[in-house]
Amino acid sequence: MKYKIGNQTLVVNSAETKEGKGTPHQVVSWRDCAETCRNLDAICNEIANKDKSQLKIVDAIARAGFWSAVFHNKWANCILHINEENESCKPVLKRNFPNDIITHYNIRRRTEGCDLVMLDFDDFTLKKLYKEKWENVISCWDEASSKYLIIAESACFGFKFGNMKHYGITNEEDYYYLLKKELQPFMNKTLTKVSKFNNSAIVLFENTRRKNKDIKFIPSSYIPLSKGNKTYGNYSKPITPLF
Repeated sequence: MKYKIGNQTLVVNSAETKEGKGTPHQVVSWRDCAETCRNLDAICNEIANKDKSQLKIVDAIARAGFWSAVFHNKWANCILHINEENESCKPVLKRNFPNDIITHYNIRRRTEGCDLVMLDFDDFTLKKLYKEKWENVISCWDEASSKYLIIAESACFGFKFGNMKHYGITNEEDYYYLLKKELQPFMNKTLTKVSKFNNSAIVLFENTRRKNKDIKFIPSSYIPLSKGNKTYGNYSKPITPLF
């Protein structure tokens, strides 16, 4: 199966897929993967507006490489380090990213000297920050990246089931301010941007002196996506703002 992520093509064999969903070792369906690609692309657009240099990027939990494809689509000359602990993803990563660095480190082992780190923990939320002991991992990778840290955040999946009450909040926007507050004591960066759909959000942390600045909520991008010969969704019409 061929996937198109902007100008990038990923080839994934059926034997490499998980549960026939077409996204090998991705926990989510193609729909959720596609929506997340658009959220990540929207966040990358914010970075591109300020920094057009040759970024050194680490996709630290890469799986099949969909997020890495978004990075290459945005920055053709980026230096990309793709890490996926599960070595069963090795064939699909080597096939689709032959010129990039590919490793299989445990997530608790970080690299040095990068500009941007992407972390996708599957189902990370503020509630699981301490339970799953992700605090040390996030702090470690925060130190590894000099400019940006991007995290895939899944709390909004439960908002539609009424779980906001567990956080003592009454609207979605307040959740991300709470997340910013809870992460700030052990991070050098602060949460500045959020792009989300119903099931997941991409949140951006940046080095900034303006710790109290409001969070910017960004709609999904228009990046074209397809699976096989079928185009995903609509990328020509404006998307309604988040809040």
